[in-house]
Amino acid sequence: MKKTLLIFLILTASVAHAQNRLVEGTVSYVNNNSVYVRFENTKNLTTKDTLMVFINKRWVKSLVVQTVSSKSCITTSFVSNEILVGFKVGYYQRIDETNIEKIIKPSIVEIKKDSIPLSKTIAARVDTKAKKQSFNGRFSVSTNGSMNQAEKSFNRIRTAFALNINNINGGKFSFENYFIYSQRFGVEQTQRNFKNDFKIYSLSTTYDINENTNLSIGRKINNRMANMGAIDGLHIEHKYKKLILGGFGGFRPDDLDYSFNASLLQFGAFVAHETEFGKGQSQTSLAFAEQKNNLRTDRRFIYLQHTNAIIKNLNLFYSIELDLFQNINGVKSNKINLTSTYISLRYKPYKKMNITASYDNRRNVIYYETYRTYIDQLLNQETRQGVRLNVNYNISKFVHFNASGFYRYQESKPEPTKNYVVNLTFPQIPSINASLSLNVNAMQTYYFNGNIYGARLNKDLFKSRLSAELNYRKVDYTFLNTEQPSLKQDIVGFSANIYGKKRTSLMFSYEGTFEPNQNYNRYYITLSQRFRSKK
Repeated sequence: MKKTLLIFLILTASVAHAQNRLVEGTVSYVNNNSVYVRFENTKNLTTKDTLMVFINKRWVKSLVVQTVSSKSCITTSFVSNEILVGFKVGYYQRIDETNIEKIIKPSIVEIKKDSIPLSKTIAARVDTKAKKQSFNGRFSVSTNGSMNQAEKSFNRIRTAFALNINNINGGKFSFENYFIYSQRFGVEQTQRNFKNDFKIYSLSTTYDINENTNLSIGRKINNRMANMGAIDGLHIEHKYKKLILGGFGGFRPDDLDYSFNASLLQFGAFVAHETEFGKGQSQTSLAFAEQKNNLRTDRRFIYLQHTNAIIKNLNLFYSIELDLFQNINGVKSNKINLTSTYISLRYKPYKKMNITASYDNRRNVIYYETYRTYIDQLLNQETRQGVRLNVNYNISKFVHFNASGFYRYQESKPEPTKNYVVNLTFPQIPSINASLSLNVNAMQTYYFNGNIYGARLNKDLFKSRLSAELNYRKVDYTFLNTEQPSLKQDIVGFSANIYGKKRTSLMFSYEGTFEPNQNYNRYYITLSQRFRSKK
C-alpha cells in the first residue's frame, strides 16, 4: 500500500507539471524569409501557431508557423532579435485532465516481481493515444487601413482559416489547409480580381500507406525541396533505414496570382539521408526536377541541401541549384550553371558568444503578401544577396550585444552595397520589468546612403495576458540621384496583444510615419480564435 501511495504521488506531481509541458526543438536553418525548426514530432502544431525562442536567457514569443511536416516546420519571425541556427524553440503543450485520468488510473497498481514495469505500462498507453484523431486550427479576421484619404487602396479586411487534422477517425488519412480572402477597398471594381483576393497556400490530404511510406495529394510544400515552393499534385515518400526516397508530379502555382495553372507542369524525385552522431545531426537531400511551360521544357535542374551539426559548437548549412537546361526568351541552353547558392556557418566559441557567416546568391523571392514598410522592403532588397558576418555576445543577463556587417558587389553596379547594424538589448530592466532594444543601421549603396536609428520597448502585463510594445525609428536617407529628394522620416509605433482564456486573442497596432511635407497614419487589428482537440 505504501508503494502504491508513493507511485500515485509521483505520478500526480509529474502530471501537474505536464499539464503545461514545454516541448522543445531547435532552429535547423535560417534565411532572410523563414526560420526552419526541428522537433521530435510536430503532431501538436499547426499553421499560424506561435512558438517561443530562448533569447537572452528567457523564452520570447517570436515565430509563427507557416507549414508543418512530421518532424519540422517552417516559420516566420515577428521580432527584431536575430534568430540563429541552434537556438532553442519551444511551445507549451496543454494536456486535458480527463485524458490524464484515463492514463493514470489503470496504472496505479501494486508492484509485483513478475509485473510489467510501470514506466512501460504508461508508455504503452500513451502510444495507443498517438493514433487517435487530433486537430489544430486557427480562424482570424483582421483589418488594416490608413487614416489618409490618399491611401484608400491600403484599406482592406482579411479573413484567414487554417486547419490540420491528423489520423481522421483514427485512420491513416490526414488533412491540412491554409487559405485567405482579402477584401480590398478604395479600388475600382474593374481592378478587383477574385484570384488576387483569394489565395490557397496549402490544401492537401495525406495517406499513411504504412509506418514508412506516405502519399499526399493537393497543394503542399515539400520540405526536402522547400526552395521550390508549393507543388499542386502528388507527393510520395518512403523511408528505408536512414534513407528517404520520394518523388512528386504536378504543377507550379501561377507566378502572378498564385492560382492553379495547368500549363506549368513539373515533376521530379529526391533522395535524402539522415544520421545522428551523439547529440549532432546530419541531413543531406538531393533532388532532380523538370519544369515545363505549355508542355515544353522550361527548366531542368538539380537541388542539393545539406545540414550538419555533428561537430560540437559548429553548425553548417548549404543549398545549391544547378541548372541542366534552360529556355529563356526562346534561347535554349544545356550548359550546367550554378544558379543558386546559400551557405551558412555558425560557430559558438563559448557560451556567451556565437559567430555566424553566410553567403547568399539565391534567386529573388516573390512576396504575395507582405507587411513590410517601404523602408523594410528597401533594406531587404539591398541586403538579401551577398556576404554577411554576425556576432552575438551576452555581456551579462541584463545586456546583450549584436553586430553585423553585410557586403555585396555586382559588376553591373558602380559601387558595392555595405550595411552595418548594431543592436544593444536590455532584456530585463529591473525597475520596470520590461525589455528595451536600441539599434543603429548604416547603409551605403550606389544610389543612396543613410542611417536608421531605432528603439523598441516591450512589457508583459497581467500575468502575460497583455503584451504591449512601443517602437520608434528615425530614417535619414540621401539619394545620389538628384531627381529624388532625401527621405527623412520619424516612425512611431504601438501594439497591444490581449490573450483570452479560450485561445482567443486580440491584437491592435498603430504606426505613424511623419515626413517634412506629409504624414501617414496606419492601423492594424486582428481577432483570432485557435482551436484544437483534447489531448
